[in-house]
Amino acid sequence: MVSEGNSLMLQQRVIQHDPATLHCREITLRLSPDCRQLVLTRYTEHYGPALVRWIERSHTVSVAELFRWLVANGETDVMKADSEQLP
Repeated sequence: MVSEGNSLMLQQRVIQHDPATLHCREITLRLSPDCRQLVLTRYTEHYGPALVRWIERSHTVSVAELFRWLVANGETDVMKADSEQLP
């Protein structure tokens, strides 16, 4: 997978079930070039004696929509500080 710009690697895993097969998986998160969308990309590769296969899936959501959903559905923690004015 070719990464663009600044991506956050959420997961990178390589599994070798036996000497002849290999499974690689990467999950990354990044902002689109215009910073308006968040892109989650899942990339997998399978290597075997007679097979090399890869697939990449990308999921995109508007950053504004994501924040609206987060405010409407996320847990709320309230922190408050009170201070008295000195004379």
